[in-house]
Amino acid sequence: MELGEWSERVERVSAGYGDYYGVERSPEWTLLKLTEEVGELAQAHLALSGQGRNRGKSPDELRTDLEGEVADVLAMVLVFAGRAGIDAEAALERKWLPWERFHGERAAGGDPTPPGAIEERQ
Repeated sequence: MELGEWSERVERVSAGYGDYYGVERSPEWTLLKLTEEVGELAQAHLALSGQGRNRGKSPDELRTDLEGEVADVLAMVLVFAGRAGIDAEAALERKWLPWERFHGERAAGGDPTPPGAIEERQ
């Protein structure tokens, strides 16, 4: 599935959540919900890595919790981006893929200019 399709599907789920629970999904709410999910991801990581309370859960259960929190963070990033009018796929291509090319050229023995270095000097 393409990222755009994921964005549409998680937006529908989020809209259903808002309707079911009577939550107004304002831009602020969406950003705060993303922040909440990042906190839950950190908590799940700490529990799985032995740096936080495991709440009596097995390592497999803790791993499942971590995977669920990764899904929640990814979904909320897509919801936030979509509601802010950001094409997440295009943003990734613009921001990350120039670095992929840069590091590929470096690995091949080249001496490329880092992305953005020319603009930063001006």
